[in-house]
Amino acid sequence: MNLKSKYHNVAIVGINRESAAVLSALIDTQAARVVRILNEETEDVSDLKKYPQLDIIINTTTDVAVFQKLKKLNLEHVDILSGLSARILFSTGQHGIIASNMDEDKNKLLNSLHEIREAIYLSKNKEELLKLVLNVAIRSSMADSGSIMLLDARKRTLKIEIAEGLDKAIVASTKQKVGKGIAGTVAKTGKPLLIKGAADRELYATELERKELISSICAPLIIGREIVGILSINSTAPERLFSEPDLRYVQNLADFTADIIKTSKDNENTATSSFSLSLLNNVRDILALKYSFDERLNLLLLKTVNAFRGEICNYYEYSADKKVFMAKASSSFNIKLIKGKKLKLNEFFSKQVIATQAAVLQSVPDKDGYNKKWYIAHPVMVNGDMTGLFFLHLVSPKDALKEEIAIIEKIAEMIGTEANKHEEMESIRVQSIKFSAISEVSFDLAAARTINELANIIISNACIILEAESSILRLYNQRTGTLEVLDSFSLKNFSHLKKLEPLDHALCNDAVTNKNSILIKELDKSPYASPDVDSQSALCMYLERNGRMLGTLSLYDKKSIDLFTTRSFSHKDKEIFLNFCLQAAKALDRFIVSETP
Repeated sequence: MNLKSKYHNVAIVGINRESAAVLSALIDTQAARVVRILNEETEDVSDLKKYPQLDIIINTTTDVAVFQKLKKLNLEHVDILSGLSARILFSTGQHGIIASNMDEDKNKLLNSLHEIREAIYLSKNKEELLKLVLNVAIRSSMADSGSIMLLDARKRTLKIEIAEGLDKAIVASTKQKVGKGIAGTVAKTGKPLLIKGAADRELYATELERKELISSICAPLIIGREIVGILSINSTAPERLFSEPDLRYVQNLADFTADIIKTSKDNENTATSSFSLSLLNNVRDILALKYSFDERLNLLLLKTVNAFRGEICNYYEYSADKKVFMAKASSSFNIKLIKGKKLKLNEFFSKQVIATQAAVLQSVPDKDGYNKKWYIAHPVMVNGDMTGLFFLHLVSPKDALKEEIAIIEKIAEMIGTEANKHEEMESIRVQSIKFSAISEVSFDLAAARTINELANIIISNACIILEAESSILRLYNQRTGTLEVLDSFSLKNFSHLKKLEPLDHALCNDAVTNKNSILIKELDKSPYASPDVDSQSALCMYLERNGRMLGTLSLYDKKSIDLFTTRSFSHKDKEIFLNFCLQAAKALDRFIVSETP
């Protein structure tokens, strides 16, 4: 906005009562010239790009989408104001200057500013309010330029937040240490300053000297006892020398500005806290539902994506063996398609999450240039191990997503806790089913009529109960002291079994020699590894009865859930296997005893 121009070129968006009130106010002042009135319902707001001389767009609609479209136009040096803000801004005088009764008009302005802060729409738009206050301060005081500086308390440095009438280079480069310069002195003392003529460089420890300034006012923004910034206005006109009443007025505006900042911070903190608590409570409620874990995950993801107004939210299971993430649940209504295709997580995020074991945040500009596409990938941990990943994709104009990441971190922790409970409950359920299956199989083992029939029952049921792909049953030859294959089974081909036999022979001999059960989760990294055998995991147990060696039973490769996932036998599998081997040994003892002379 050009403060030194005689008038401002204005476009009004909206055809309604507010636009009529704004137009009426603008007609009474020579400070504005209306170049376009646009009906957002029938016309495209991008038509405003045809007016390069435009200074202000007055949005009289209450439609947030219209405001977003106007922001996306990215018109340089153009302010977007609400109808109420525009009416107050142009109420600083009939002909672009303050009316004759200055004190009375200034009091009216202050009252009006306090009224607009109460408006719901404007209270959420701190940037517009601060611009409005600065413009009102400059115009109502007939100043040439001004700025609002905010304090970085940690660095003890002032930086220009909003400025009017100042060169871009000055705005971009100005950083004032507390105690240095005029603004720094005011920030240190908390007392406003009225300066006439050139500032005393030695008194204010300033290096920058603006000889063109005739008069300046600098007032602190104070919240409680804390200084949060500085409001400054300047005059270069000899006929406009600021006075003590001007100083008091600017200090009143500074107090109002500080109130805006405080209200904005309180609103932001309250809104963030309220949103966080509400979403996390909803997540807890969903996880407490009596649905399956997968159904609860889908509901949780749908709730999350709606709360953040995101594009999609997925949950991936992590396979530590293959180092891949596979989609398990999604906010998408096409979850069946996702499950069917077993979608993998993007390789970039996979590598980053695996390497860092922490949240990964990535953003790319959206095609409209105003928003950014944000991708948040947060690992889900169970007992210190990564078991899954929470993934959210949303579009936002924000430069950082600290609040969002903090909430997602808590959601990921809650999913991890629930996943751990689910795994434990599922493990107990499976254990119970398998032990029941062993009890039922014991009747079949007892009913076997021949040792060959018994062997077939042993290896087939061992594979079913333990979810193994291959099994080998050996009997101990008392005369030769060797372990000989009695029967074997594999879901793979016969040649695979033949390749397994040398490895199995070594494994079984060790089990008998050491009289110990053997669990191997990674065969390729064990002493039994063989380049000819494509097997991942193994269980092996010697079979004995009343101190007499009967043989061995070994299982290989726990069946995969799908083409992408590999599974190894666990300690819980070993516990079930030992129980099964006990029943198998009892049944074998009956046949071996009967065949012993």
